[in-house]
Amino acid sequence: MKTACPTKGIADDIVRSIVREAQMLPFVLHIKCFSFPSASREDTFGSTQSVVNYLVHHDTTRFTAVWIMPKDCFNRSPYHPLQLTLKDERTLLELEKDLVEDTFRKYEEFVTSSSQVNTARWNHVKSKDDLHIYVKRTKTTTENRRPYRCNQQTENECRKKPIVLSVGTFKGQLDDLMFGTVNPTDDIMHVKASYVHDYSDGAVLATLVKPTATDPFRSVTVKWLRINLPLSNTKLTKDRDFLCLEASGILHFANGERVGYLMLHSIDSPQVQPLPNIVDPGGNIMESLLLSVCANALLSATNYVECGLMKKLTWILQKRQESLRECNLAPVLRHEDICITCNRDLQPCCVRNWWKDKCMMCLGGLCFGCKKVKTISFLSPGRKLVRQKIIFCGACVTMGTRVSALDAARDQANGYQPYTSTI
Repeated sequence: MKTACPTKGIADDIVRSIVREAQMLPFVLHIKCFSFPSASREDTFGSTQSVVNYLVHHDTTRFTAVWIMPKDCFNRSPYHPLQLTLKDERTLLELEKDLVEDTFRKYEEFVTSSSQVNTARWNHVKSKDDLHIYVKRTKTTTENRRPYRCNQQTENECRKKPIVLSVGTFKGQLDDLMFGTVNPTDDIMHVKASYVHDYSDGAVLATLVKPTATDPFRSVTVKWLRINLPLSNTKLTKDRDFLCLEASGILHFANGERVGYLMLHSIDSPQVQPLPNIVDPGGNIMESLLLSVCANALLSATNYVECGLMKKLTWILQKRQESLRECNLAPVLRHEDICITCNRDLQPCCVRNWWKDKCMMCLGGLCFGCKKVKTISFLSPGRKLVRQKIIFCGACVTMGTRVSALDAARDQANGYQPYTSTI
């Protein structure tokens, strides 16, 4: 398990925050070091001396890399649930409140200002579509000062840590993005990871605030998470795991505009000890590798909207099948001899049978060129992840994108589990 030292791993560098509501707006992802006086956070949970915040808007960019997830991941936690006292919970909720409010204030200042990247201070590192990653140019000036006091050792370590900024635009609805973001249980974490490709393993160890029907995106949990690093199968690097405080929810600007946030903050607990022979609890990472992995982790946020859309399609499919079962009705078959999208004749004499297919939502016939294949994640009765290719027509996919994610999120908050059986 990683300590609070900011240069000994990647996970301390990932704090997810702030998504404004818009169809297509610029977003900024701002990573910055913060230090907290250890005297005020030294109860059961030790505070990390550095935290990274980033601010985002929207996106629908697809992740194209191959994501290999071990069969037993997210199924077996190496740790027991944490036993938190009321004082522990108050401390963690106060920490979450302070971090979110501080980031939100800085974000609102950025939005109301020019929102331009100063290339004299920021060096471009990586881009993906309209999303651009920058690293702050290092200077031995007062720019390295921290807004809070920290000891000399931590201060020296903080100076070595790169500060990263990401700026760009992407499309999406805030509710879809937040539905893809919120993951308050082990099962939903597993499904989310299969779409977002952010963590390779994890478990919920404590729940402080549960989503409700009135506030379905509000969640505060303590999680154990594991991240695979490049070359982890060699002796050059080791996988990292960490204990973190995760929070999500909705805030508002002074003008009433809705703003969503996701926060991850690394913490320590005496109840969670390092795992032997699994991850390297220490060890430095070369700065170039650190920067690359950090940038990729930030770019994984571009998958949250797609995750929300896939979760909505899963919810719609399961609701439809449950309605049919409750009414003891058979699905009404639509005409399968004509493509419902382009009206192409699908008779065997005109088109080979392997060209014929049907939409799993409306059961209409589809030709090869009109079908939309979506890979949807389910959990088997043994809680194993199942990735199943489902065929839709374009009209049903469009309908799914227009369905309110709030309804699906409220069902999820009430305990509805659409991911526990295959179609």
